[in-house]
Amino acid sequence: MVSMTAATFAQDSTYQQMIDFSRPGTNHALLGSIAGTWNFQDPRRSFVKGMLTREPMYDGRFYRVEITGGRLQVPVADGKMKEDNYRQMQIEGYDNGRMKFVTISINNHIGSDIAMETGTYNAVAKSFTYAGESELVPGMKKKNQRVLKIIDENHYVEEFYEGENGKAVKIRELDYVRVKK
Repeated sequence: MVSMTAATFAQDSTYQQMIDFSRPGTNHALLGSIAGTWNFQDPRRSFVKGMLTREPMYDGRFYRVEITGGRLQVPVADGKMKEDNYRQMQIEGYDNGRMKFVTISINNHIGSDIAMETGTYNAVAKSFTYAGESELVPGMKKKNQRVLKIIDENHYVEEFYEGENGKAVKIRELDYVRVKK
């Protein structure tokens, strides 16, 4: 009877831990601080622009991000290209167990992969730094990094880097401005 009680307690304790690690916390709230609708543009290439909407899901445990950019050529199933708006969908969150920010994303432009990134937050710099790896062509893996810097409650900047010859090379910068309601 004693071992059964100990086993039951262990199960209850483990279950309670799982429940505790499932709750949104301060890191989820950091993502919530950038929820809303944003216009973006690449300051160096004015034709790169669009709109991003970040909305909470499941009481702030995750965030759904929808991105619509300008028109460009996108591949379609018959091997041809067609002009369409760039679209991307992301799910963002904070994994309490791994103690990392996480993002998965898909888009209609280049690649058929589901991109995954993990990241950290630097409170002093007010920035999220995400890292991942892409393999858009078999055997051609590339390390990626994305840095999201919060300027203020209505403005943030996102910098994108790719690994080239062992160095991170900046390939794009987007400037985001919150859409006023």
